[in-house]
Amino acid sequence: MDNTDPKHIFLKNKTCPYCQSKIKTNGDFIVCTHCGTPHHNECWKENLGCTTYGCFSNPLTETRAGVLPEDVGDLTPDSIRDSMNETSVENMSGCPNCKSLIEISSDYCKFCGVNLKIKSPEIDSDSKKEFDNEFKQRYKSKVGITRKRFYLTLGSILFLAAALSLLFYLSINRLNDYFSSDDYKIKNTVDNWRESWVNKDMENFKNFMTSDYEYFGKDGKMVDLKERLKRIEGTFKNYKNIKISFSDFKILTDSSTTDNDRKVQFNQLYESDKFQEKGIKTLRLYKGADTNNEWKIYREFFD
Repeated sequence: MDNTDPKHIFLKNKTCPYCQSKIKTNGDFIVCTHCGTPHHNECWKENLGCTTYGCFSNPLTETRAGVLPEDVGDLTPDSIRDSMNETSVENMSGCPNCKSLIEISSDYCKFCGVNLKIKSPEIDSDSKKEFDNEFKQRYKSKVGITRKRFYLTLGSILFLAAALSLLFYLSINRLNDYFSSDDYKIKNTVDNWRESWVNKDMENFKNFMTSDYEYFGKDGKMVDLKERLKRIEGTFKNYKNIKISFSDFKILTDSSTTDNDRKVQFNQLYESDKFQEKGIKTLRLYKGADTNNEWKIYREFFD
């Protein structure tokens, strides 16, 4: 387990430049207050200061010539070292990191090695104001872009919704127009008439015909409504299955047709148990007050 004091962590793997041996974090050491180089305390005293070339604390540095006392007299080397390291209390201050008492002129704390010249990063008011303004501008720009994207997306969605609504509205109107048109009603009347024929629903079958209905077969002979219904009823009784299909349905317009009198034509295939017949069927349909404004068949031609 590493018991290194956090404030001495900077000494980890450090070597004393004087004796070239490792400095223990819990040992006796000193840090040069000018260049920050750590030494063993004994090595520092023996060298009379720092070993770093050119450092003010190095005794060999020329700028220190005036620092050494001119007349040493009876002073011993130890007393000289002590006198050089003595500093008045007035020139001392507390280290902001380890709180030890150090020289005011120190660039590095000799106890914990912290660089005293590096101040905490502080943003002056002008820089902070400039930063805030730039941040606000970038924020506004980003918000503006986001809003533009939002409005563009919203506009696209609204446009698409409006287009779909218009398309739906037009489609509904067209469907309404078609379902309310005479062409649709005529086609629906003929289809329901065929269904009642296939389903052998005699009551419903005759409801699609007017009272003056006439039928003209392939032989060219005409039969009235009463006779036609009698023949149809006979087929209902004599044949178990009846199948009728229409194809190529057309609503014709010519000089004989009016808004209340229309002509349709289609191919008809009639199939029963043992009988099959196909040909071209032409119907004339009429609507008026007497038909309750509903389309009904008044002529039927089969060729």
